[in-house]
Amino acid sequence: MRILMTGANGFIAREIIAKLAMSGHDMIACVHSHLLKNVPHSRSIKMDFAKAITLEHWLPHLKDIDAVINCVGVFQTTKEKTMWNIHYETPKALFDACTKMNIKKIIHISALGVDKVNVLYATSKLTIEEYIQSLDIASTIIRPGLVYGKGSYGGTSLFRGLVGLPFIIPLPGRATQLQQPIHTDDLTQIVENALTLPGKQLLCAVGSEKLTIKQILLKLRNWLGFKKAYAISIPDSLIHIGAKLGNFIPNSPMSDTGIKMMSVDNIATESQEKTLQDIIHFKPRSFTDGLNGMVSSVQDRWHARLYFLRPLLRLSIGFIWIFSGVISLIPWTLPISIDLMTKAQIPTSLQSLFLYLLSGIDIVLGLATLLNFRLLIIGSIECALIFVYTLFISFLLPEYWLHPFAPMAKNIPLFTAILIMMALESER
Repeated sequence: MRILMTGANGFIAREIIAKLAMSGHDMIACVHSHLLKNVPHSRSIKMDFAKAITLEHWLPHLKDIDAVINCVGVFQTTKEKTMWNIHYETPKALFDACTKMNIKKIIHISALGVDKVNVLYATSKLTIEEYIQSLDIASTIIRPGLVYGKGSYGGTSLFRGLVGLPFIIPLPGRATQLQQPIHTDDLTQIVENALTLPGKQLLCAVGSEKLTIKQILLKLRNWLGFKKAYAISIPDSLIHIGAKLGNFIPNSPMSDTGIKMMSVDNIATESQEKTLQDIIHFKPRSFTDGLNGMVSSVQDRWHARLYFLRPLLRLSIGFIWIFSGVISLIPWTLPISIDLMTKAQIPTSLQSLFLYLLSGIDIVLGLATLLNFRLLIIGSIECALIFVYTLFISFLLPEYWLHPFAPMAKNIPLFTAILIMMALESER
């Protein structure tokens, strides 16, 4: 079959594409930005999913397409209209176009629990589910539970980060809420089986084991090979403060949406489990069996340990650039800055210009780093400036290498830290 996959850069979508491509399907990848190179596909289409809300956006791309799999989603955004468009208006236009072009099959990847929580993420997904079911076209709606596998993204990355902390495992409250994790291999098999299903189905894609969040975290830590740690309950008040901060970070698992979704048992009923197994003709593995079937690597442990250090590294680098720019301009350090430029043989007439220009550049670079803006470009500029500053001062003021507070030597670890920040920049 020739299949159009929307949201092809997503964690789940990439797993589905790899599975279906291995089975001989021709995959057309529809993405918001550039397609990751490790996604097997015959061609790609760029589409702004927040704006592709008319038939005209989709009709030209559905010629000779047999099936469409919609995997577009955004977990957190500061713009409610953007989430509504991505979850409802855009897929509505796509599905209307599918109906007009007589596409054989629609598969829509939703989320388990969208019918249990009153947040925009859930209600927008539930609304498009209802719309799909009203269309005269074969369709399967799949609601995955917590998805885990060899890689991770979003909630499962957060879980790995929590269990990667030394000595303790922070728990959201008592962490007694039930989850039913499903392995990526089982989820992709469900999608493949659904391609040939006639009529309409709504499938809750869950594993065969119900576990509390605390049990999941303990099993993950053991799988990663870390030593035992103390589970510490984090008060709800602190969790909600963290969620408020996370509201301003796109796709942050730590947000009001994430907390509300995680505050209820996110499991399927026995009837829903039986329906799934009767239709797909196999029983998804348990979380325990899924972990036992994977071998954790040193890269998995790095990812867990670096989960919280990665943003801390970026914030600290941003802080030092802003601090260095501001500290040069305050009244009681201004004479020191002027004296330094005099020693560096900068003409008196240009000293004020140099001071404000260089301080402004430092502050702008720091703010860009804090805001996570084009880190590869910003980091490259920062490294270039450190190199130029170091070279300049080494020739004109070599005695600063022997300064007791080592201001020059500190450029070396800062340079290295920026390179590490750049290396860790990609989330996918």
